[in-house]
Amino acid sequence: MRTNRSPEHPNDEMLLAYLDGERSMARIRAIRNHLRNCWKCRSVLADLESQAEAISRLLTANLDSEIDRSTEAKKEFLRWRKAFENRRQFFRRSLPASIVGECGARCFCAN
Repeated sequence: MRTNRSPEHPNDEMLLAYLDGERSMARIRAIRNHLRNCWKCRSVLADLESQAEAISRLLTANLDSEIDRSTEAKKEFLRWRKAFENRRQFFRRSLPASIVGECGARCFCAN
């Protein structure tokens, strides 16, 4: 990031704050007036805008892929849980009635 190149030119930090609307109205007007006359600062501002847009797109893309991964993981877990419960119910139905544990259910805690 550049530092202030000369007293009359805003530095990158000031231009980013201008883009975000984080300056006072007086400072925004001063920067806007400066940009009308300074093609170098307009060029720097355009570069900063394109960099901010690129970063925003990357962050959005990462969020979308995280959401997709999370959704797929949830679907996979639900498929696994359904299969597990089906196996568990099958196993419970297949136990002999004589196997009853201390808990009163058919289990192996009796021995």
